[in-house]
Order: sequence, then C-alpha cells, then structure tokens
Amino acid sequence: MTPKPRLLSPLRAVQRLFTRLFTRGRLARRFAFVSLMLGVVLAVLIGASLYLVSSRHLARQHHGNVQANAALVARQTEGLLTTLVNTMRDLADNRELARALAEPGGKDTPLLPFLRSVGQIASVPVVLVFTNAEGKPLADNGQRADLRMTPADLAWLERAVAARQSTVAVVKDGARLFLLAADLPAAEGGAPLGGALLYKAPLSALALHPEATLIQAGAVVPPVPAGRMAVETPLRVSDRLAPLGLVLRLEASSVPTAAFLSWVLPAYGLVALASLVGIYFGSRAVGSHMTRSLRELERLAGTIVSHGFIGQRARVRGDDEVAGLATTFNAMLDHIAAIQRERDLRAAEEITIQRTFAERAGQARAEAESAKTEAERARQEAIMALMVAERANTAKTHFLAAASHDLRQPVQSLVLLTAALAVRLGDHPASSLVGKIEASINALCRLLDAILDMSKLDAGVVSPSVQTVSLGAIFQRLEDEYRLRAAEKGIRFRAAPTSVTLSADPALLERIIRNLVENALRYTDRGRILLGCRRDADGVRVQVLDTGIGIPAEHLERIFHEFYQIANPARDRGKGLGLGLAIVDRLARLLKYRVEVASTPGKGSCFTVRIDGPSLARVVVLPSPGSGGLAGGDGAVGLALVIDDDPLVREGLTLLIEQCGWRVLACDGGAAAVRALTIARRSPDLVIADLRLEAGESGLDAIGAVERTVRTTLKNPRLPLCVVLTGDTAPERITDAKASGHRILHKPIAAKEIAALLSEALPTLPIAARS
Repeated sequence: MTPKPRLLSPLRAVQRLFTRLFTRGRLARRFAFVSLMLGVVLAVLIGASLYLVSSRHLARQHHGNVQANAALVARQTEGLLTTLVNTMRDLADNRELARALAEPGGKDTPLLPFLRSVGQIASVPVVLVFTNAEGKPLADNGQRADLRMTPADLAWLERAVAARQSTVAVVKDGARLFLLAADLPAAEGGAPLGGALLYKAPLSALALHPEATLIQAGAVVPPVPAGRMAVETPLRVSDRLAPLGLVLRLEASSVPTAAFLSWVLPAYGLVALASLVGIYFGSRAVGSHMTRSLRELERLAGTIVSHGFIGQRARVRGDDEVAGLATTFNAMLDHIAAIQRERDLRAAEEITIQRTFAERAGQARAEAESAKTEAERARQEAIMALMVAERANTAKTHFLAAASHDLRQPVQSLVLLTAALAVRLGDHPASSLVGKIEASINALCRLLDAILDMSKLDAGVVSPSVQTVSLGAIFQRLEDEYRLRAAEKGIRFRAAPTSVTLSADPALLERIIRNLVENALRYTDRGRILLGCRRDADGVRVQVLDTGIGIPAEHLERIFHEFYQIANPARDRGKGLGLGLAIVDRLARLLKYRVEVASTPGKGSCFTVRIDGPSLARVVVLPSPGSGGLAGGDGAVGLALVIDDDPLVREGLTLLIEQCGWRVLACDGGAAAVRALTIARRSPDLVIADLRLEAGESGLDAIGAVERTVRTTLKNPRLPLCVVLTGDTAPERITDAKASGHRILHKPIAAKEIAALLSEALPTLPIAARS
C-alpha cells in the first residue's frame, strides 16, 4: 500500500499547477496561458493540415512527372527501334552487297570492311551476320564477348530462311534479353535473292533511361519494390515489331520524402513558433486592458455597498465589451429609481397590445371566412364547369352516334344499289359515272369508318387479341398495296425486309402502321417513303420515314388531335379527314406502345412506334386459303335471310346476293323472319340482321328467334352464320353488340364484304344442297 501515494503525488503536483495557472491568480496571466494553449492546439491542427495538403500535392506532382518521363522515353525508344529496323532493312535489300557475298570468293570482297564498321546503329550495339540460302554464315561485323551470335540464334535463322519469311523475336542469352531479327532480301526480277541478314541487339540498350526496361507481351514482370512505383507505356512501333507487344516500364520512388522534409518541416516550425510568441504577448496585453476596467468596477461596487448610491459613475474607456459592461452598470444605477414608473408604462402598453391583437385576430378570422367562402364558390364553379364539359362530351357522342346511324342507312343503300347497278351496266358508256359515284361513296364510307373507330376506342370495346405476328408479312402487304399509289405520285415507296416476329394484335398493329403510311403518302410529293424496323435492347422500333413537307415544332403535339390538319385549310377530302393520327395515338395507348415523331419542315418526318419487350424467334407465316369465288366451282346455292327495316337496304342486299346465285328471304323484323322460315321449311345458311329495327326491336333478338326456330321447328342442330349490321357509334350499343358473340359489321358494307360472307357460309352447306 505504500507505493500508491508516491505514484499519485506527481499527478497531484501537475493538477495543482494547472489549477494555479488557470483558476487562480491574476486574470491577465490566466488569459495569457489559456490563449497560449489554444494557440498550440491551433498550430498543431494547421501544421497537420499543411503537411497533408503539401504531401498529397507533391505526390501527385511526382506521379505526373514520372508518367511524363515514361511517355518521353517511350517516344525516344520508338524512334530508336524504327531507325534500327529501317537501317537493317536497307542493308538487307542492298543487292550489291548480297551478290558480292554470294559469289565464290565473296569473303574477300572490298565490302567487308564496310560491313565490319557497322558496330552500332544510333548508339545501339548490334551484331549482324549475312548467310547464304541455306542459312550458313558468309560474313559478319565481328563477334564480341558480350554480344555474339549463338548456335541457337543460327538455328532459329535457318528455320526463318527455310520458311522464306522475315521474322523477329526476343531471346534470352544468359541473364540478358536481346532483340533478334532476320531480314530476307527482296526479290529481283521475279526470283528471290539467296541468303538472309540476321542481327541482334540488347534490349537494355534500346531503353534510353537508367531505370527503364523493355518488356515483351506475356513476359513475367517482377513485382514493384516497396516505396517505389512503376509506369508501363505501350510502344507504337512498325508492323514488323508489333507482334512482340513491347512495353516500356519505368520505375521511380513513389513519395518524394526527402524533398518534402527539406523545406516543409522547417517552415512549419518557424511559423508555429512565431504564432505562439505573438499569441502569448497579445493575450497579455488584452488581459491587462480587461482587468484594469474590471478592477475599477469592483471598487465602485464595494463603495456603493458600503456607503450607498450617491451619484457615482463608472469610468468608460473605449467601446469594447468591458466598456459596454461599465455603461450597463451606469444604466442599471439610473434605472433603479424608475422601476415602478417603467412597470406602469409596461402594463399600459401590454393592455394596448392585447387589445390590438384581439382586433387583428377578429379581422384575420373574418378574412379567413371570406377566403373559405370564395374557395367554396370557386370549387362549385369548377364542378359546374366539369359537369358542363361532361354533358357536352356526352352530347357529342350521342350526336355522332345518331348522325352516324342515320347516315349509314342511306349510304348502305347507295353502296349496295351502286354495286348492283355496276354489274348490270357492264360495259355500258354510263359505267364511268358509276365509278365516280363509287369514289364519292367510298370517301363518305371512310369518314363514317373513322368516326366508328373513334367511337369504339372511346367505348373501350376494342380488346387486343395477342398472337405471334410477323412484321415482314405486314410490311410486304403494305408494300404491295402502296407501291403503285406512290408511283402514281412520282415517289418511291419501299418496305425494308425483316424477320422480326413479336406478340401483338395483328389487325391493330397493321392499322397503326397503315395509318402512318397513309399519312406519309398524303403529305409527300417528291422523294421517297421508307418503312422499316430496328431492334434494340428495349424491344422493337417500327419507323415510317418520308421526304414530305415536314411538321413545324409548334404543331407536333396537336397532330394527334381529332380533325386537326396542318396543310389542309380548305378541308380537301383527298388529304384525309384528320382522324388517322388520332386513331394511331389511341390504338398505341391501348396496346401500351409509344408513338414518337421527329420532323424538319421542308425535309421530311419520321414516325416511330416503340414496342417494348424482346422479339420472338422467327415464325413461318402460312398463307391463308383463298375463297375461290362466291359459290365455289360446282355452282352450289345457299339460302340467305336478310332482316332490315329499311326497304332500300333490304332491296339492295337482296339484289346483290341474288346476283351471286343465292336465294334470299327479305324481312323487316324477327316475327316476319320466323314466319318466312316456317313457310319455306328450310334452315338459312346466312343471316344478316340490322341491329336497330322498327318499334324498338333489336337485331340480336331477331337472330335469337331465328336460331330457336331452326332448333325447334326445323329440327336442325346446325346453326347458320349470323352477322349483325349496325350504323351506331354509341359506345353502349357497340358494347352490347360485341357481347352477343355474333359477327359485327358496320355500315356501310361493300359488295366484296358481302361476297366474303357468302364464301364463308358456303362451305357449311350440306352435301345435298350442293348437288
């Protein structure tokens, strides 16, 4: 237990010293010592920071210098290698020397002294040997102990001569590496010269730096010693030396420690010592000034405590913190007598402030209520505006639906009657007028079909039928269809062949591409149109490029709006209706595709459809079987049941179907159709019914009554092909018709569509009916 007090006594002595220096004694001395300690800590931190910054800066500068030196030495070495190889090549191609050495007695030729004088090339020692066609030495420039040709070198040369190929290699002779090369003289007059030139140079002499070495590609590189760094620079040499893959390796010290310590540490020591001295004396001066004013305040306070306040004042020196303390002390003395008066004044002020706050709070509440009322009124106005917009949109939809239905009925009659008239006129001179009528009807049909497509998309009844689709087949169909139309306008249309197949709805995808091609053909008067696709990591890009009029930047967003056209202020039917790109936009959003457009006015446009997802493997697309005519080659006849409340449409369908050799039962409703079938005692092969019949009857109900009659009354388990005709564009009617499961065709339908229906229904006829 005795050693413990001895151990604690030095610690207690240090503690007492710090207590006496920092907590006792005069304030100026304590302030000086505190400032000194803070100065020491600050000097250490600044010195450490300077040390780190300086060392890192010098290290980066040193590394940069080493890399620059390595690059410079590499360029010099490249020039030296180029000089060596070119000189040896010229010497090998010296025909006079080669002939003199190859002749009998060539060893006594006067050129030998010249050959022996070639001991160095650009200060690089080199040994060279001329040989005959078998690789046997004829002459050399002299052998030396440290640089000579070994038997292995001559054997290597014999293999090169036998292969008749100039070559180069890096060989090891003892502990040293050498560059060994064989140059075969160039041919003269079609016959190669005999012999070869073999030369050998040390690799160490080619690196023009004492710490640089040349390394061959694939060679084992010794590790870098501790405290050093290595920089490797590939050499850019001729094709002759390129197979060696020579690299220049330059080693140097990694840290410039000696240079750093030579000036940084002494400078840091001087700065730190000067700072500490300045801090100590400055703190003593500040401490003396501060304590003088504090001592005067201490004496004044003792006088007031002892004798009371009789108007004493503290002396104020300067405008520092101590002077502020003296001023505050004087102000405190002045305020002692006015405490009560100040308290009364403050009470009155507080009452006034509270009254003002109450008034402002009431005003704020009133303003808040007014703002709330205004916001509620604005919300109600927004709701009313939204309701008005929704009613307007609904009214637009109902108007288009009603107008479309009312227009499709007479247009359907025109289509059917015109087709029948064209068949009856044949080659009559008036047949040209029928063609013009058909062109006008086709334009009207395109408008109604576009409105119908927009209505179906708005109704949400279009659901994609995803299957494997060949883009190449779609491209080929479009090229066959539009090539002649483009040629008529004097432009070229081409679809780039592709083997891309993907999972998509073939009809909807083809509709998107077709509308883009139509748009390009409509606004291109010269140049060409290109249809193609590109694959990338995200999927497939289908692109339509044209050299048309282009689209200004301010119109790029609005071209996908309904009925919006840029260059058609007169609403020319030949330039479309302004619905093609709107349908493209809605179909792309339905299929989750992205449509992008880039255009330059006067130069052309590029429409891109981005289809995300990986492409499938190529699928062989089989051609669909042809229809072969309406009634086949054997003259088979079927029974068609037409249900329509419009006499003109009913008559047009009857004429067109009868011209194809079919029998037709035409009725205006479901009850009449049932009576007609009961009288005919025969099941129909095709039923065509209008969706909206008279007296509120639906074509779907009429088809249901016909199917029940076929099953029960006619006892026929086979149901006919049922088709629903509709001119409605109302979303709810389109949805109901699609939910029935029957084939849906939209008015007006063309004669070729009727022919396709007859061809489709014909194969279902029984054998007896075809005889």
